Amino acid sequence: MLLSPEPKASRRDLYDREEELEKLSMFLRGRLGPMALLLGLRRTGKTSLLRVALAEYEGPSIILDLRRVEGEGKLSYRGLTQLLEEGINRLRGRWRRRLLEALRSIKGVEASGLKVYLAWGGRRRVSLSDVLAKLSEVGVEEGLSVVVAFDEAQELSKAAGFRVDLTLAYAYDHLQGLKFILTGSKVGLLYRFIGVDNPKAPLYGRAMWEVKLSYFTPEQSSDFLTKGLEEAGVKASVDEVQEAVEELDGVPGWLTLYGYQRLTQGHQEALDRVRATAEALVLSEVESFLKLRPQARERYVEILKAVAAGEGAWSSIKRRVEAALGEPIPPKNYTELLNNLVCAGLLVRSRDGYAAPDKLMEKAYAKLR
Repeated sequence: MLLSPEPKASRRDLYDREEELEKLSMFLRGRLGPMALLLGLRRTGKTSLLRVALAEYEGPSIILDLRRVEGEGKLSYRGLTQLLEEGINRLRGRWRRRLLEALRSIKGVEASGLKVYLAWGGRRRVSLSDVLAKLSEVGVEEGLSVVVAFDEAQELSKAAGFRVDLTLAYAYDHLQGLKFILTGSKVGLLYRFIGVDNPKAPLYGRAMWEVKLSYFTPEQSSDFLTKGLEEAGVKASVDEVQEAVEELDGVPGWLTLYGYQRLTQGHQEALDRVRATAEALVLSEVESFLKLRPQARERYVEILKAVAAGEGAWSSIKRRVEAALGEPIPPKNYTELLNNLVCAGLLVRSRDGYAAPDKLMEKAYAKLR
């Protein structure tokens, strides 16, 4: 159903993303290069679109959910290896058997029954490149690419003691039986990982197919809620839907959560529940960001609070932040702080200046301490 809270797995449950789904499916079906980027701010439905596209794809696909390491200071080889192991073990049917058979010959791989175990340390530590090479061999033999998807791929930049970008660059150039999909809500950080503006980066200059998701328009938001509630047998007034649309600002995740709560609660109670949940989630996301930057914590907090108070221009935010801190901030350092917040998806930048991505995030910023 449209209002189910978990990531969607079927096209019929995906609202108004036909164009984006077709574009991602074209990448999977065609010869459009080995790597695609699926981009969009938080709660725009990237995971749902990814899962639906892969469910309709004829070949095997492995998803590594890097959201599990968000907020952590580093990504260990053990952590990445275990995510890959889990992704392989989630395969079903003949693809699981076929890939397990192929992987048995690799150092550091042990197969038992229909499960694979990847050694992440010691002398038998598995090589990520070897695993990808073997998956590629299967893809070439079967005439279908093996798809490896990294959900929230910007977290790969936290790899400690190893370089995932080097491995991906090698695979891009030499492993013809693979396709990669990298999703990212922190688009600036993902671009940094790829090295879009860095000629020395391993992936610099590689062509990548891009699919971008945006928030819903007010018309789409209203239609989504109306259809979702009607599908579940709930009748909502036009005024209720309109208030929810204005409050939730076109964010698919917030709209879905409201609709789901509305199935068993009244309008105001459902809206209050979304507000409370959004505040907790946003503050948790900000805290994860700040935890990795303790020395600049106060500056970041005051920038977000200034934006929440209605400041948007570079200079007006700076004046308010300096007044709150009682100290000047060098322009270069201040600009870097803003850029980091934009790269992390906590602010958006336009010709008019800086803003929170949506209204509920802005309200949460006002409560930062």
